[in-house]
Amino acid sequence: MSGLGLDLGLGFGSHRKVDDPGNKPATFTVTSGDGTKYVRVQVSETTTVTPAGGTSIRIGSSGDFVTTPLTLVANTNQDIYFNGAGSFTIPRRKLVIYLYISSIGSSIITGDITGMKLTTLYLNTLGSSIITGDITGMKLTYLYLRDIGSSVITGDITGMKLTYLLLSSLGSSVITGDITGMKLTSLYLYSIGSSVIEGEITGMELIRLYLNGMGSSLSYGTNPLNITSTNGIQLLGNTVFTTAAEYARLIHDAATGTWSGAYPFIITAGTTENCPDWDEVKADVATLLTKAAWTIIPSAWLSANGGTWPEDWDEYTGE
Repeated sequence: MSGLGLDLGLGFGSHRKVDDPGNKPATFTVTSGDGTKYVRVQVSETTTVTPAGGTSIRIGSSGDFVTTPLTLVANTNQDIYFNGAGSFTIPRRKLVIYLYISSIGSSIITGDITGMKLTTLYLNTLGSSIITGDITGMKLTYLYLRDIGSSVITGDITGMKLTYLLLSSLGSSVITGDITGMKLTSLYLYSIGSSVIEGEITGMELIRLYLNGMGSSLSYGTNPLNITSTNGIQLLGNTVFTTAAEYARLIHDAATGTWSGAYPFIITAGTTENCPDWDEVKADVATLLTKAAWTIIPSAWLSANGGTWPEDWDEYTGE
């Protein structure tokens, strides 16, 4: 089992430029390692990664582990494998534009990502690891945070040019912001605790739309859909759009969009107030039933419960 501590420096002191957190080193402290775990990085200019204190490293999954500095080439994803206790250091954290840490079990990573110039941040299954920091100011296009336990990532996503946003099982993490204006291709929000994401889902060329437990914080506009993800389109838990027109538009966009497979189209919550009128959507429903594995709508939409949809809506053929 490997343990990894990411010491990016806390307590920035004075406000002189030399004390800019981006100019501080990113030191990965390794408590143990068997050579099978790695950190994937990309740097903006050619630089070195230096092992110390007994840790040996290699770049890539083959070759010898060494205790001397290795070169990281610019603008290329590279996996830094580590073996043995100690540390390895990238001299300035603002050089790091891509950070990928995944499935390191109960390893311990502590530190602050503030100061990295990330365009991609991918943290997945970090167990009891602790990543702290503020993502505000990063020019992220890809943000993937999933199952990072007690980690605390703070910041506002407003202003980021994200194309891919996945937030899931973040515990006490707080991500705030407005997704309006983002050209997202993938939107997946699930179990994000006290996080607050709001805005209008419009103008996005989505390959999937997966929202779980989001309440009424989001509204739906109109989107050209190209569903290629097995998640399909799902509004789960207490996730609701406010108006019937929003649901009618979503159904229409899904019906006129392209689907690479019979992926799910599921809506689990709704009321008679936001029930789209059956006569308005029935033609789109007939089309969508030929594209998606659509199995669930809110029971309140059925005529038996005060809505406008017939009981046999899922057999509708347009006749």
